[in-house]
Amino acid sequence: MGFTALEGLMMGQRCGSLDPGVVLYLLESLGMSIRDVSQLLYEQSGLLGVSGISNDMAELEAHAAPEARTAIALFCYRAASEIAALATALGGLDSIVFTAGIGENSSRVRQLIISRLGWLGARLDADANARHERKISSDESRIGIYIIATDEEIVIARATRLTRSAFPPGCPATCDTSRLPAGRHGRSAHDAPSCPPGIP
Repeated sequence: MGFTALEGLMMGQRCGSLDPGVVLYLLESLGMSIRDVSQLLYEQSGLLGVSGISNDMAELEAHAAPEARTAIALFCYRAASEIAALATALGGLDSIVFTAGIGENSSRVRQLIISRLGWLGARLDADANARHERKISSDESRIGIYIIATDEEIVIARATRLTRSAFPPGCPATCDTSRLPAGRHGRSAHDAPSCPPGIP
């Protein structure tokens, strides 16, 4: 993602990175309103827009329509392209991790993505991939390839607890912590024994 969630990989309904000229064409040539363009890019694009069938990868994989196959192929091409771009920026890769709904559950998508990354030395163990094992790279692969289940809720909970611990005792959740005294390690409950007047 970049400035917004539209940048990067295409998603179920979001378009992903797009030629800015497309937006100008929609506005100037098709006469679409800004609201309509926003709805199109955020809610009617991606897998849904390309296939015209669904934003759900599992449903597309089960569908025989060529539009479904095109949407899957485009998604995998774009994912491989994003990985290749990161490999360039990082000067190589140690591992590739598949996670979340599609990454954890679609062996077909994983295979299609990795098949485009052979030049990086990425090789799948087909049997391990089919069984959705944690490590799915083959012994010959120069890059580790893994499936790791995501748990966004626990990450959010931990971040919330850490943020809340920076508030002094008794300070309400609406307290503006930017106005608390800054300690050596940043603002924390140890820097102020109670919520300063006027901060809540």
